[in-house]
Amino acid sequence: MDDDPYVLSLAFAFALIIAGPLPDATAGGAVTIRSAIDSLSHGRIVTIGGDPICASRPLPLFYNRRQLAPAWSAHDRDELLGAIRDAKSEGVDPADYHLAAIEKTSDVEQRDLLLTDAFFLLASHLLSGRVDPESIEPTWCLTPRTNDLVAALETALELHEVRAAIARMPPAHPEYDALRRWLATYRGIAAAGGWPVVDAKKLLRLGDRGPMVAQLAARLVASGDFSQATEEFDASLDRAVRRFQSLQGLSADGVVGPLTRAELNIEAAARVRQIELNLERWRWLPSDLGNPHALINIPAFSLVVTDHDRTVMAMRIVVGKDYLRTPIFSGNITQVILSPHWNVPDSIADKELWPKEHRTPGYLASEHIEVVRGGKLRQTPGPWNSLGLIKFNIPNKYGVYLHDTPAKTLFEASTRAFSHGCMRIEKPVDLAEWLLRDRPEWPRDRIVEESQRGIEKMIPVKKPLPVHVLYWTAFVDESGDLHFAPDIYHRDGRLDAAMRQAPTRF
Repeated sequence: MDDDPYVLSLAFAFALIIAGPLPDATAGGAVTIRSAIDSLSHGRIVTIGGDPICASRPLPLFYNRRQLAPAWSAHDRDELLGAIRDAKSEGVDPADYHLAAIEKTSDVEQRDLLLTDAFFLLASHLLSGRVDPESIEPTWCLTPRTNDLVAALETALELHEVRAAIARMPPAHPEYDALRRWLATYRGIAAAGGWPVVDAKKLLRLGDRGPMVAQLAARLVASGDFSQATEEFDASLDRAVRRFQSLQGLSADGVVGPLTRAELNIEAAARVRQIELNLERWRWLPSDLGNPHALINIPAFSLVVTDHDRTVMAMRIVVGKDYLRTPIFSGNITQVILSPHWNVPDSIADKELWPKEHRTPGYLASEHIEVVRGGKLRQTPGPWNSLGLIKFNIPNKYGVYLHDTPAKTLFEASTRAFSHGCMRIEKPVDLAEWLLRDRPEWPRDRIVEESQRGIEKMIPVKKPLPVHVLYWTAFVDESGDLHFAPDIYHRDGRLDAAMRQAPTRF
């Protein structure tokens, strides 16, 4: 058997198949701490009051350290029940943590087991997520936060501070706290009936008047985006509409057309769920993102460099198309490359470039693409290069990186999913200058000059910059404003479905 006490052996798994689950305690009353620990240690399922025990690895260790003695006092039980009820504020369902079973179970040992399992289950969900990200995100490779939950529970019970112990489990990132506060706000809006539907089929804009404008104003008042009822689309309502559009990732033109109307008419309850899903994504992240670090939010098409909670720079980006998705990963910018070659991936060469050459002989030469060793294609440096004039290396298994682009007009689009997976950035010179700020021999003017020479130049970054490529469809900016972004890769639905499943054993 594996030396790790948390790993089930094949023999235990086989025993589970042969023996099946223990009887439900409500049916036979047979479950005790001793029988539960014995069964869990042999890979069998234990249920109490219809609820399965999920903490199959930490729970036996906890009770074995106590010589199988019950652990929970009435005070500690009430503290945990309060923490479970509070779990709704974190975007998880209190019903997942044996709330009903604990309250109706009278047997001391069975209730003790349920309380212990509830603590481990809730603590683990707040610590590293309700859902295993790798189960729904095949490219996920970030390291989650960890904690010794057995030691945490032992200390919490010794000090009678169970609620405080649970409160320490969620991420300490300011953005998580801000998103949690917005969850409470939107829950209040939804509980009050949400907001009215905007029925207007024609465009609404500055200068319009009438009932449809009044409906628009009422909708924005209900969500806190406007301050007063009105039938006049005046300058103040125009500002409110533009701000709303900006916070939804739309072009802030002040005109209420089909796209803006669709965002206005998303129900408050749907926004509540969207916030809950993105709180879950925060719980998947490591505790230390690095100082400084860069966050790339794929649905928001944005890159933000942060140093000790202060935004250093922000810019628009272009990400992969739906069928050529930019992966979620963490890495480090280790190198700035000026006047880069573009080594064309075989997939692009085979599916796109060679067919064009066959249809129009000379196409490759016209695009400054040469055939190099092994029949590979490579585009020479210059203003025509698909990587633009600057590339930023991020070693990773996906082969993606940041780079400039000659197609500057793409940054004007509100939805910017145009690439083959790599990320094109709006301000490559700004980023290069900042990354090389501790290399006085590389001032901005030299970076610009060398990037235009047409001779590839690789410059190591002295202090590699951590980069986290993430997927948030609801997020809070430095000013505390809540943004919603389009679910361009259709990931919210999968996460929502996973979070509605029963908690898994761990």
